[in-house]
Amino acid sequence: MDGLKSTELDFLTSDLVYIPFNKSWFDGFVALLRKLDQIGAPRDKALGHQAIARSLSSEERPAKRTETQWSNLIPIIEFPSIIRKYNVVPEVNVEVVEPNWSFYRDDEETLLAFNPPETTYDWLEEVEAIEYQKPACASIRDIRQVLRIILRKSIKNLCLSRGLKQNEETNRIYFPPGLLPHNRLHFTRYDGRKTNVQVVGERKFRTRVEGNLTIETSRYHISPDFRFFADLLGDPKLRIQVGVFWTDLSGVALDSRTANRRRKALCKNWWNYEWLSRNMAVLQWLGNGHDEIPLIETNVGNLRIGLTPATFSSQYGIDEETLSAVQEEDESTVLEDSEDIREEMTDES
Repeated sequence: MDGLKSTELDFLTSDLVYIPFNKSWFDGFVALLRKLDQIGAPRDKALGHQAIARSLSSEERPAKRTETQWSNLIPIIEFPSIIRKYNVVPEVNVEVVEPNWSFYRDDEETLLAFNPPETTYDWLEEVEAIEYQKPACASIRDIRQVLRIILRKSIKNLCLSRGLKQNEETNRIYFPPGLLPHNRLHFTRYDGRKTNVQVVGERKFRTRVEGNLTIETSRYHISPDFRFFADLLGDPKLRIQVGVFWTDLSGVALDSRTANRRRKALCKNWWNYEWLSRNMAVLQWLGNGHDEIPLIETNVGNLRIGLTPATFSSQYGIDEETLSAVQEEDESTVLEDSEDIREEMTDES
């Protein structure tokens, strides 16, 4: 039920007592087995063991070989050594006047930033240069929050400067149609092969409108997001998380419940390869051929990030040469918008 409240369900479903899996699959599975045992559900242990044995024998088993595992973490290579403190006239809406300036608002009269805005203003005055990395520094109350906000604004500015759009209602950054030839990103895979991924597409959904089944077309957009971790695995890092932003064909964002259902339908067969491919494609495109990029440049160091995801090694791996090639999904396939439609089609078949 994905953690839905009973008030969010129809009156028939809300009366059911269900086993929750949204908090823990393990706890949910244990509760399911307990319930099946309580009601005396028939089972054949011998046949069960045979089914498991057949499944294991048909799958690719891990081999004793070193394998590189790719993450969705990228390194923050450098921070400027000084944060500048500014006094600002409270009545000035700095976000509107300087939308491309990456700063943190400490209070209505104080701003913190690595660099000054491009334009000089009489309502803005630098009052202190803070060496925030020194252990004895107490001038900044929450340095992690300051860095998080500045990084987020800097990356947003980078994305917008490369042509991505931002939805005003949700603040989601996304690839608009027509930004790239054929709406595809070309990139180099982890194994050195060159390929591409779709970043904007249109999918047809079988849905119900006023009780009648109909086909509706929606547009999906790849939507990257970045989160700052001050000390993850020993170093500051950013986590890239690629999502899907849904609109109608005129560019109006779908409501959250419809968008969530259609995201699940679109991404149900996206596994590690599909998500890693989109991560790498977005990062390589942002770098424009470079492995790292400065977000902010100052005379006391730069805010600089790497664009190659962090990797780890495993003692076991899978020989991918023996696996079948990844098949790209047919974009003309009609997807189902809701569970009730899927159940109805199953009954008819």
